[in-house]
Amino acid sequence: MSVRRGSWRTPHLPAWRLPPLADRSWWQRTERWRGLPASFALITAITVIELLTQTDAVVLGFLSLAPLLAAAVEATRRTALVAVVACVVALVAGLPSGMFGSLDHLLRTSVVFAVGIVSIYVARSRNLREARLRRMTEIAEVAQRAVLRAPPPTLGGLALVARYLSASEAANVGGDLYAVVDSRHGVRLIIGDACGKGLQAVQMSATVMGAFRQSAFVQPDLAAVAADLDQAVHRDGVSTGQPAQFVTAVLVELTADTLTVINCGHPAPALRTADGILQILDPQHRHPPLGLRRGAPDPQRLTRPWRAGDRLLLYTDGLVEARNGRGEFLAPARVTACLDLPEREEVLDRIVAELHRHAGGQIGDDAALLLVERQGGD
Repeated sequence: MSVRRGSWRTPHLPAWRLPPLADRSWWQRTERWRGLPASFALITAITVIELLTQTDAVVLGFLSLAPLLAAAVEATRRTALVAVVACVVALVAGLPSGMFGSLDHLLRTSVVFAVGIVSIYVARSRNLREARLRRMTEIAEVAQRAVLRAPPPTLGGLALVARYLSASEAANVGGDLYAVVDSRHGVRLIIGDACGKGLQAVQMSATVMGAFRQSAFVQPDLAAVAADLDQAVHRDGVSTGQPAQFVTAVLVELTADTLTVINCGHPAPALRTADGILQILDPQHRHPPLGLRRGAPDPQRLTRPWRAGDRLLLYTDGLVEARNGRGEFLAPARVTACLDLPEREEVLDRIVAELHRHAGGQIGDDAALLLVERQGGD
């Protein structure tokens, strides 16, 4: 199906469900070094107010806010430093007003001291939790690299670029998947989205990618690969007691001059030809998702010419179903316009930037992107 640039038929699918995590916000990157100066600035401000107003140590209790502020963002030792400074200032501040040593002064100083001790404990507990989270994130990243292997930059006369964005801040791996295989029948690709979330989705995506890497090498027909993957998903669901599992996917075969697509309930890929024509590769009848094709006919193949300079963009529904604060989907034209950029890396970088800009920096679903461009002459 050819369409004019800027148009798009958004797939009507149920709400099924950088590399690595998106960069942290500017505040998250700077909060560490802001904690200590902010705490000392608060101590200074409270001390100045106390000296100017001479309120009989009433303001001194607010010094306890400084170690609490430090505990929210600083390391344990720095929080302890702020607590010590706050206690010393609370003691010394009683001298100008003549309240030093009075019961009121000692009580308020004791409050600062007690809150300082609690702040140190809070800072230590928070730092331990953050250390555990960093270790878990590292483990998730290792698991992602083992399961979701990055495609080679070039393969069989093709240039490939991929991105994976996780909607979870605590982990960098999810149910979206992609894989590339160079077989004797051509370069074969898959991109998909496993139903569900968490470990179940990760296990299912690993099952599909493993089955694809094996079947794509030996099966001469792309439809046979789809059948093998369907059986793998069904068997995995039966073995885990969850026979209703499914995976939406697009399978692609690229030969010297032909592009073949089989769509199993997944958002349709976009093809931008070398002469600038945009095509949405959406078959008239979609095949059911992998794992749900019992009794379904053989999948419909969609074939297009594949020439030098052509670009194929495959993606998951985390891109096309991203919503902004008003509940609006990401405008397709903002995505397809990126295919005209000269550099392949820049294409996906711009798409990711458009996604984050539309979603306000917080995406609600994982998103996988795979860009393929044919190199060389015809």
